[in-house]
Amino acid sequence: MRGPLLTAKRLTLLLGISPVLLGILVVAFTNIVVALSLPLYNAPDLGRTPRRPEESDEPTLIVLGAGVLRREPSGMLKCRMNKALEVFARQPEIRILLSGDGTDFHYNETAAMRSYALQNGLPRQAVLSDPLGFSTYDSLRRAIEIFGIRKGIIVSQEFHLKRALWLAKSFGMDATALPCDKSGSSLFYQLREIPARSKDVFLRWFDFAPRSTREELF
Repeated sequence: MRGPLLTAKRLTLLLGISPVLLGILVVAFTNIVVALSLPLYNAPDLGRTPRRPEESDEPTLIVLGAGVLRREPSGMLKCRMNKALEVFARQPEIRILLSGDGTDFHYNETAAMRSYALQNGLPRQAVLSDPLGFSTYDSLRRAIEIFGIRKGIIVSQEFHLKRALWLAKSFGMDATALPCDKSGSSLFYQLREIPARSKDVFLRWFDFAPRSTREELF
């Protein structure tokens, strides 16, 4: 990150503004990019990428991870899972990808999500899990690059979906949003979304790889 930091320092000198003001302008600009879904990225040319046998033209439901309390889904995560269950009840042929941080025995989002799904009637063959979805950025990039999902329906709270959709489309996914109710989407989460949007815009612009590219599909 030394390059971007040096560039920012040069900009402050060139424009004659303080670093604090520059930071505010950058945060404001990157949030506008997400809020207006501006296609300011180099979209990958998926047409040149050979299709994998497991890839499907049918949409996959992508449920993004959230908090886990005592190995049980939090209210926010249950909201997302219940919406996925509603969709499956109407479309039993749909595939569902559960993506979150599933690498810790004591805090395991994908294990909690999968357990909740199976306990509520989802058949094992309908459920995919990605335990390396450490963030929204990682989850959506891996959904298309590792799982071959070119068409997705992203399930989350309303405040989160703008950023998720912007990222998914930037990776070349034909994505739509499916909001669950606003359970747990307090002012805290609304405010946290501001720096989160800026962070993900920069991750995408500098084309950072996910934290893990290992194909651990279980």
